[in-house]
Amino acid sequence: MKKSIAIVLVLMLGVSLFAGCGGGGGNSGETPGNDTSSSDPETDAPVSDRGDSADDGGASFGIDFTSTEVQPMSEQRATREKLEKTVNEWLEGATMFPEGTEMSKRTYKDFVDYIGCDATEYKFDDSYNARCYFWKAGDSNSGQLGVWFKEIGGIWRLSFSGSSNLI
Repeated sequence: MKKSIAIVLVLMLGVSLFAGCGGGGGNSGETPGNDTSSSDPETDAPVSDRGDSADDGGASFGIDFTSTEVQPMSEQRATREKLEKTVNEWLEGATMFPEGTEMSKRTYKDFVDYIGCDATEYKFDDSYNARCYFWKAGDSNSGQLGVWFKEIGGIWRLSFSGSSNLI
């Protein structure tokens, strides 16, 4: 059953990537990473499905997923309050998410939908073999949320998180 679901997801991803490669040369004025749609910062309403945030994030930002160097992503920032709510309520204060738990099924896209914007920075953490995304608070460079995703069954899923200067 898991294999058939994985195959369906891979096929859907392939079709969406193929569809996204076509007619992007119009005069829409849109550039990847500059989408201004977002959720209401005071609610948990998800961001619209924007197409510039792949499930594992960063594809449209020209990210080298294997680089251990910190790479800039989006200039959009979440509010400090939203990052605090993410840590304390959505992640329930936990920092470790063992494989097979409900929270370990969360993906980068789930975080983008919940927080309301893409991560600020990315790097590959080779000591944990994990993709690491950082969201920095818009009102302060000192508040940030780091989230590590490990590949499980071909999908990058939540493994652990950490925050600094967030209550």
